[in-house]
Amino acid sequence: MPPIDRAVWSRWSRACGYAASSTKRQRRLPGGTSPTMPVVTSRGGATMQTCEPRETVGTDGSKERARVVVLGAGPAGMAAALRLAEAGLRSLVLDQARAPGGQIYRDLDQPQLDAAVMGKDYHRGRSLVGAFLDAARRGEIDYRSGTRVWWIEALDDALNDAHRLGVRGHDGISRELVAERLIIATGAMERGWPFPGWQLPGVMQAGAAQILMKQGALLTEGPPVLAGNGPLLYLLAWQYLNAGCPPRMILDTAPNLGLARTLRHPLRAWRARSYLAKGARMLAALRRAGVPIVRGVQSLAAEGDQRLTGVRYRRRGVSDEHRLKTDWLLTHMGVVPEPQLPRGLDIEHRWQEAQQAFVPDRRDDLSVRPGVWLAGDGGGIGGAMNAEREGRLAALSVLDELMADLMDKPQDTTANAKGAAVPIPDADNRRAIARESTRESARESARESARESAALRRRRRQDLSGRRLLDALFTPPADWVERQSGETLICRCEGVSRAQLKAALEAGPAGPNQLKAFTRCGMGPCQGRLCGTNVSRLMAREQGRDMDEVGYYRIRPPLTSITLGELALATSDHLTTQSQ
Repeated sequence: MPPIDRAVWSRWSRACGYAASSTKRQRRLPGGTSPTMPVVTSRGGATMQTCEPRETVGTDGSKERARVVVLGAGPAGMAAALRLAEAGLRSLVLDQARAPGGQIYRDLDQPQLDAAVMGKDYHRGRSLVGAFLDAARRGEIDYRSGTRVWWIEALDDALNDAHRLGVRGHDGISRELVAERLIIATGAMERGWPFPGWQLPGVMQAGAAQILMKQGALLTEGPPVLAGNGPLLYLLAWQYLNAGCPPRMILDTAPNLGLARTLRHPLRAWRARSYLAKGARMLAALRRAGVPIVRGVQSLAAEGDQRLTGVRYRRRGVSDEHRLKTDWLLTHMGVVPEPQLPRGLDIEHRWQEAQQAFVPDRRDDLSVRPGVWLAGDGGGIGGAMNAEREGRLAALSVLDELMADLMDKPQDTTANAKGAAVPIPDADNRRAIARESTRESARESARESARESAALRRRRRQDLSGRRLLDALFTPPADWVERQSGETLICRCEGVSRAQLKAALEAGPAGPNQLKAFTRCGMGPCQGRLCGTNVSRLMAREQGRDMDEVGYYRIRPPLTSITLGELALATSDHLTTQSQ
């Protein structure tokens, strides 16, 4: 889809009630004030200009209105914003991190470690992050870092599909934002993986260890033990090896079925050959360095009183337990779609056995409800490259919808002598002529968009077909939570053990929400992110129900932690009313 001609875009924008994106003039409020939000400055010192109010935002007191809002500045969010910018449409990108990149490309604008340590996949995102920041500096994207969305709901308006958001800016003040169209690209999170002692200091998830490496070039004090399953586990081990701190041991919980599963799916193996080749190179490097890899681990426990002092494990089919002294245990059991924002919008989710996770129910164009699209790993785990493609697909779908609105706009009419509506003659209706020219441009753009979307979908299907092999190779043990002892904490935030949950389940709660009321499980700072799926799994097993029937916690605002003081300072009348 080529960029829309600036003159055409200008005519369309005026016809739809917006100012052209190419103009630099800003509408002034009475008294000469400009209705803009705070200007955000990137760490590189470049100022991210705010949007032209009538092009992207409109205001009502402290309320702001945006034509397209992208939530998240990871691969999917950046790709979506860039594709919209290519077409001449300026989007508003909100991200809670201090710099773009998401988890995969975190702090890539100012890397702390050599490229040889983190690997090519990390530095491959440099061009995407650079293009995004350049577009923001040119004013083609309104990028706001350090911003959290803590509340979201559909507008009570049958005439449009807009949504209202509560946004906490980097200044600590909450404001209300209305998004006419919304692309959610909030990515994935690590799966909550309970075992005895996982709450001890010294036990850390692999993703947290990677964040320390990327943000501060920090490693554990001494060789860590790595445990769990999944590509990230071996990537982290390889990165630690490159940084001069080889892991003491890797405890792999995957069933010993990897080769058999690979041979059963030769086509998928071929499509996943790049993933498999990278994995083979990492394993070879770890073996050459003498890092022990113990496969078939069936049980794991962290030992210690005030902090971690050792690890206890047992292999599948072996009765003997092994103990290993260590100060650091880095764990990983795969990633799952981040649930808060989609579930906060009551988007339908379905249990996907291959990924052992609840996944949002998306249409072919990645839409999940009118006016909302979900791109990237937040809609199903597919990796960074797939996330970029989905971001572009979502952007194209938004543009197609905008073009459809344009082409459906009726021609200007007037009444004849009998009172019937007739078209205004072209000589007296220059706007009608301009609009017809715009319609023709829109038709051509729609044809180009269809071709681009088809190519992206075809490549996406191929990639996801290969990705299914990785799902098969790294499937988490389905019965892991049920096999844990009664003392094992399932909800670390509230200190709720498996035994307490089992006792509460004997009372016959109807679902996870009632179980939450019985036990406070899911009421802590993580808001159920780490325990939610495990609670649903325990309930399904104890009550003999399937996961879709059991469901998940009902997510309510605030979707992220904010203080009562921030609520009190909320500048929107609506937010103030809600806080009271």
